[in-house]
Amino acid sequence: MTTKICVLLISMVVLSAMWQAGCGRYKCGITFGASTCTAGPPGISTGPTGGTSPTAAFVFVVDSTGGTSSGTVDRYTLDTTANTLSATANYTAPTIPEDTGAGMVVAQGKFLYAAFQSTGQIFGWTISSAGGLTAVANSPYSAPFLDSINREAVGQQNIITNPGGTLLFLSDPAQDEIFVYQIGSGGVLSAVSNSPFAVPFGPLNLATDGKGRYLYAINGFYANHTGSEIAAYSISSSGSLSLVNTYPFTMWQVAGEPTGKYLIGTSGNAVPTSGVDDKSLYVFNIDQTTGALTQVGKFSTQSSSFTIAVQPNPGGNLVYSFGINDTDMGYNPVEGYQINSTGTLSAVSGSPFSNIQLGFWGQFDQSGAFLLDYSSITNGGTNNVVTKLGVLDVGSGGAITTPIAPAALARGGYWAVTDVP
Repeated sequence: MTTKICVLLISMVVLSAMWQAGCGRYKCGITFGASTCTAGPPGISTGPTGGTSPTAAFVFVVDSTGGTSSGTVDRYTLDTTANTLSATANYTAPTIPEDTGAGMVVAQGKFLYAAFQSTGQIFGWTISSAGGLTAVANSPYSAPFLDSINREAVGQQNIITNPGGTLLFLSDPAQDEIFVYQIGSGGVLSAVSNSPFAVPFGPLNLATDGKGRYLYAINGFYANHTGSEIAAYSISSSGSLSLVNTYPFTMWQVAGEPTGKYLIGTSGNAVPTSGVDDKSLYVFNIDQTTGALTQVGKFSTQSSSFTIAVQPNPGGNLVYSFGINDTDMGYNPVEGYQINSTGTLSAVSGSPFSNIQLGFWGQFDQSGAFLLDYSSITNGGTNNVVTKLGVLDVGSGGAITTPIAPAALARGGYWAVTDVP
């Protein structure tokens, strides 16, 4: 029996239809197991550079249950005492549309939001200390603009919040707009005055600087997972956006680091997607007064970067790169870098981590102690898709290990991680 790796390439959407068709042309033949994730030392460390380990974290995953009239939001619990990541017992999953959606995000560590194209709605929940989800007042919210978005024309960062979790941003690539909502008491959403805001192109991935003063939108091409320019906006105290400028930086994804001084980016170029590798990460200086971008440097990596994850916690200075190898037969080893006060990236000790090849999409918890990554495979010639989440323990200096076994998901989709509220 053969095993194929199915990747959220291009759109970053886990489309049920794509899976049922065998994941399109993005298929690999490597067997999932020791070759993709070798366990590291047992136990979980006390915390990474600039962070401390929480006692537990929750992971929420969109589960489009496969042809039924509705889906669910599944939950998995990371227990740092038992060293396990597993489906949560006695959890009541809320019902959602039968739709893989356009994204999922956590705000303030206590609110969860997900958007769905098929119904043109944004769902919001409060997260209890036990990990239960309760719909916020007025949820779901009508968002008719989502109806017009091609389900393949969304990225992993089409829905984001500012670092404080007081604003929710959604990109609309169909109408060249960005919608902005205030997150009020109890997680209630209200549209910001004059929202939506015009963009000079169809925006895909979004990012803010680490202080939440500026928003950056990518002119992305989901057909080859690349981009051609970045639009910069200043964010007012009320959440209104004002265009600063556009810049001809060919990035697919950018992310701000905690000081607010820099954006780190990847062009997304790789042989399986665009036909050419770009073994580089990019750093851009953010003008602290205007939000204008200038390139600081282009830093060599060992392999092409498909996505990046930037440590979000105060004092955090770590960047990790995830990718797919040139043969389209597996994932590249995870690479780790530190960014210093001048914007220079330098590899952390042990990078690339050749024994850690679990996935292609990573997210940090708020503490910066754990980096979860996502993978997807389909067994043999069947439509039996297996998706997994792995936990990378971020130790002192940025070295990472895999202290616990990855969790098999009921069905993969957009996902978000949060420390226990």
